[in-house]
Amino acid sequence: MLSQRIVKAYLMLAADINPVEAQKQLDSSIGKFEQNVSRLSTFAANDEIRNELEKVEDLWMKFRVTALSKVHEKTARKFLRDGEELLQLSQNVVDKITEFSGVKGARIVVISGRQRMLSQRISKYYIAYYYGLRTPKIIESFNQAVQEYENALKQLMKHKGNTSEISAKLKKVNSQWTFSKVGIKNFPKGKELVPFIISVTTESMLVKMHEITRLYANLLNKQMK
Repeated sequence: MLSQRIVKAYLMLAADINPVEAQKQLDSSIGKFEQNVSRLSTFAANDEIRNELEKVEDLWMKFRVTALSKVHEKTARKFLRDGEELLQLSQNVVDKITEFSGVKGARIVVISGRQRMLSQRISKYYIAYYYGLRTPKIIESFNQAVQEYENALKQLMKHKGNTSEISAKLKKVNSQWTFSKVGIKNFPKGKELVPFIISVTTESMLVKMHEITRLYANLLNKQMK
């Protein structure tokens, strides 16, 4: 999620979309990513996880320099590509940790957590297009992220293990998602884009999904005891 949020905030600054909030998100996400990599490296359970983390660390060093540099279009294009690679490497770490845990039920936590990433991914590509990075690949990736978010949200809402609290929170996310799709449906019609609204609603969806993921993780912890 943080890899996508960093690129999104970077592009918000480039496109002059809510720059104060964008800078805040960029700084906090860089710090959090750095902290998470350090913690995971300390507690890596086996060589496979450790090796995947080293790949993340190698790219992160370069990625962070760009994230903190002055924004311009050429840098933004490369940053977008590097963000894709960092996301994949980070996902490899998640997959290895999930595999190592061997815990039944962990999958629902992963799906919920992935929704946080997808919310930022959707916003990232929307803003990239608004900024002028208008390629077929960006449109395709945006549409794919939207479809993945939609499918996973339906899956979460139908999950039989949901508590009443989780179900209520998922309904709120679904309401925001429905609102977001009003702006999304205009993509990629340049003159009708609403990047500020999309950035705000997807950020709110991120916060709500973070809480829902925590609740799923708590349920999983109780089942393991």
